[in-house]
Amino acid sequence: MTCRCQQPPFRYQDFERAQIGADAFNADVSIDTCKACGALWLVYRIEEEHYAKSGRWWRVPISAADRKALEADDARALIERSGWCFVGGSFHNSTGYRQDGPIVVR
Repeated sequence: MTCRCQQPPFRYQDFERAQIGADAFNADVSIDTCKACGALWLVYRIEEEHYAKSGRWWRVPISAADRKALEADDARALIERSGWCFVGGSFHNSTGYRQDGPIVVR
């Protein structure tokens, strides 16, 4: 049986969120820790307010070592190096789906 943190749609109540900050692209970067299994997830959210349906997010599992060294400006590259992630948002017209690499954050 897989944990609910591994199957969209994701519910904020299932996670403890730690804000990392904003990167150079003005994306919101945070770490979600699953309350059920303790898995760590890097969450990268961006929206261009002057464009309709521009909200998009990426969610990728990370290790505790990655978490300790992570800064907001490192998040985009870490996601793009990952073999897979979850993506969603109004831009993707989705509450979330798995995307296998290569991953391009835009």
